Amino acid sequence: MSRPDDIQAADFRTAIEEADRLLNEGDYTSAARRCAETYIQLLLERPDLLPDISAPGGLPGRSRAMWPRTGGISLTVDGDRKPALNFQKERFSFSEAATYFEFLRSEVHHAEQHPPRA
Repeated sequence: MSRPDDIQAADFRTAIEEADRLLNEGDYTSAARRCAETYIQLLLERPDLLPDISAPGGLPGRSRAMWPRTGGISLTVDGDRKPALNFQKERFSFSEAATYFEFLRSEVHHAEQHPPRA
């Protein structure tokens, strides 16, 4: 499993370190929001990582996992394939924030290990 300091891109490493700090401080809502915002940033920079959420099953042709469906934050992709977040609640638990954190860390690490195909 990757660690925050394994992330090469400074902006993503900083965001992951901040989310980790927020988790450790018990600010689970801020950690969850930071992870979600950073995931959107990743998708905007790497549209090849966007899941096809309109297709049955949500992931045809993509083996990577989709944003965790905890019921607190959902990912939408519009017709122009622009990702957005929908927040269904205002507070998040440790388990939700930790799930988002681990997912984000894994996705950023994967993105760095697998650059987009030209």
